[in-house]
Amino acid sequence: MMHGLFDMPTFAYFDFGNIWTGSIYREFNYKIYPKKKDEPPELYTIIWFGKKSIDNVTEEEYEKVLHHEFSPEGYEQLLADLNAEAKEFAKTHRTIFY
Repeated sequence: MMHGLFDMPTFAYFDFGNIWTGSIYREFNYKIYPKKKDEPPELYTIIWFGKKSIDNVTEEEYEKVLHHEFSPEGYEQLLADLNAEAKEFAKTHRTIFY
């Protein structure tokens, strides 16, 4: 399902405990972890730039880490924030939207 610039699953995907990884513009990468057992539960998102996979990126190379409430509303806010970050990336890296 399209959410702005991102083709993403619904909140139910994360409610089942699944992790989601993706990229756009070839170098804007993100990974979303559902942390249901944390206190408080959250959707934890890492954003990094470049061509490295998450397994080859150190915490120092994270561009941004996002924390959102583990709920459908928190997921909608995560999508809004992720889209804002991607649009800023496109502006600063002279990337053309497609």
